[in-house]
Amino acid sequence: MKVEAVQKPKYAAALITGASSGLGAAFVRLLDETLPDDVALWLLARNEEKLKTFAAGLKHQTRVLALDLRDEASCKRIGDALREQGASVQLLINNAGEGREGRFEELDASSCRSLCDLNVRSQVAVTSAVLPFMEAGSAIVFVASVAAFLPQPGFAAYAATKAFILSFGRALAEELRRREIHVTVTCPNPMLTDFFTHEEKEKLLASYKRWGIENPDTVAAKTLGAVRRRKVVVVTPLSGRLVRVLSKVVPVKWMTRLLGMVLV
Repeated sequence: MKVEAVQKPKYAAALITGASSGLGAAFVRLLDETLPDDVALWLLARNEEKLKTFAAGLKHQTRVLALDLRDEASCKRIGDALREQGASVQLLINNAGEGREGRFEELDASSCRSLCDLNVRSQVAVTSAVLPFMEAGSAIVFVASVAAFLPQPGFAAYAATKAFILSFGRALAEELRRREIHVTVTCPNPMLTDFFTHEEKEKLLASYKRWGIENPDTVAAKTLGAVRRRKVVVVTPLSGRLVRVLSKVVPVKWMTRLLGMVLV
């Protein structure tokens, strides 16, 4: 009688970038409550001490990866770690990002380069590194923004990076559909997290945007709900849905001019 070898179950993981605070930490806390016990949480951010302190309070098995995604070598290290572990990635959340406010001509060139590296290049590179370890039924989340729907004077580079992520995520969703790997792009409003400096938070609270500020826990819950429903684009705030509709029916030139009057 021939006895077939029992295949050893793969090590399953959920990988979250920018995991140590803000929306990333909100995703981790919610996943820690809802994921099966045999799925490990891989937490990626720059501050190793902060990551370890955060991971210590979680119920799931965790792995901490202290990496700066602006460094091109970081993505190779992610791939090497997954290969070494024999991991199957069930969920990838591309959350790491940063913002730059102000007129483009007044911004330092290095800060704009850092913005594009983290918001665009690193998200593409991380996805490329992780995708070989994903199977049917897994999912990818990209964190974009309501700013993705319109050019924004005063946030020109930031809004453009989020427009890239929205477009990239939508296209990738179609490419991966036959492999049954789902892609969700989430578009929230600003949140009062470490994404902003103290001065930027004060300016935000003094502007009209204060009425649209969102709670990271709410955004995380709505986003993961959209993943379960296999929704490609989710706009978490009601005001953001209005912006999305206006971007389709009002000429971009008019909307950009209006935003320029308000923001710059």
